[in-house]
Amino acid sequence: MKKLLFLLPMVLATTFLFSQGNELDSLKKALLLEKTDTGKILTLCYISNIYQNFNPDSALIVAQQAHFMASKAKYLKGESRAYYEMASAFNSMGNYPKALEYYLQQLKIEEKRNFPWNIASSYLNLAIVYINVKDYDNALFYAKICDSIVNANNYEDLSIYSLLDLGDIYEKKNKLDSALYYVSNSLAKAKNADEKQMIGTAYNNLGNIYLKLNKLDISYTNFLAGLPYQKETSNYSILSESLLGLAKVFEKKEQLDSSLHFGKESFHIAYDNQFLLNALDATVLLSRVYKKTKNIDSSYAYQETMIMLKDSIDSRDKIKHIQFMTTEEEIRQKEIAEQKQIEIKERNQKLQLLLIGLSIPIFFLLSVMISRNKVHKKLIEFFGVVSILMLFEYITLLLHPFVAEKTGHSPFYEIIIFVLIAALITPLHHRFQHWVITKLTEMNYLKHHKPEPAVNENVNEEIIGEDESNIDTK
Repeated sequence: MKKLLFLLPMVLATTFLFSQGNELDSLKKALLLEKTDTGKILTLCYISNIYQNFNPDSALIVAQQAHFMASKAKYLKGESRAYYEMASAFNSMGNYPKALEYYLQQLKIEEKRNFPWNIASSYLNLAIVYINVKDYDNALFYAKICDSIVNANNYEDLSIYSLLDLGDIYEKKNKLDSALYYVSNSLAKAKNADEKQMIGTAYNNLGNIYLKLNKLDISYTNFLAGLPYQKETSNYSILSESLLGLAKVFEKKEQLDSSLHFGKESFHIAYDNQFLLNALDATVLLSRVYKKTKNIDSSYAYQETMIMLKDSIDSRDKIKHIQFMTTEEEIRQKEIAEQKQIEIKERNQKLQLLLIGLSIPIFFLLSVMISRNKVHKKLIEFFGVVSILMLFEYITLLLHPFVAEKTGHSPFYEIIIFVLIAALITPLHHRFQHWVITKLTEMNYLKHHKPEPAVNENVNEEIIGEDESNIDTK
């Protein structure tokens, strides 16, 4: 039986990773087939989101790639989603300052986009980070902003989370009446929406609140009610917390055997699933309860386990710090390499524009030179039309980046602006084109068709006069 209990978490973890691997493979294939930049950016964000569950380092690197592409394309939705994934990865890794930085960047973009649901979600993420660092005043500030946006727009799905977080913050601040109000409302909405994970979490939070109020029977009822939901959704962190809550209830009731039973369950679930802080809390309780039962050996054994866990957590923190530095340096080097590629591309584009700009007067001079030779009129017209077309298309080419930036790459606004520009340029283009071709044609005609010498009228008059005098004399 013990072997079966030991193998079951491994089987569940293997099954979970296998399904995640299949989804990752599908997304990676979709990424190779995707033709549009926006599609690639969002697919990269989906890949990052999958990695969040088991490999936050990879999640961070993929999200960084998505952010680079999105910022280059000035695709705000992609930038926002990439910032979210980067922040979530840092949050999972315990690097809360970086998580906070990127959640704030996401919030700025969502405020610019003016999507209230996303803005509220961003504020909620900020509140969660502040809860993690135990800064409950700032957590409450952001959670209240989120809740006000949720209420103003009737976002029932997001309301479940905002109410639960508000209740959690008030419980941590020991404002238990407010905590009860918000968590109870969250539980009611979670039940209506059949959000099993949120139901299990809300029951756990209610158990914690009633435990602080010393209402042990109600606390026991809530902790017990949440267990089936937590097990069904494999929410092992909350499950270990609820089991520890039950152990604390029985400790206060002086039912020490029951306290030890639930305390051990909490410890094993937390330890097996690597929730070391929860496991540490369980060892503290077990050591204390064993001491009350005069079982000094067991109490001492759990004290040693507690010390081992503290060392392990400290060691993990040190490893995480090294990982943060390594990951940030990898990102920095990647950004440098990608920036160099951008500079090369921009330099090539500028060079191309320069060559095109130089070719226009050269082509025009070529048209003038051709017009000075004896060629067909159609050839002169052809070179004249091409040179004028190049000039006006070059003007449009120069205007395009400016227009695209001002319109935020919106096709609708871009086409309106370019239609207006065309309406102004086209008449000017036709007049200029007609004038140039006419002048070139005249130059060619005058060069190769010299006018016949004019007849001297005075000479003719003299000749005529002589003839007339001869006639009179005769």
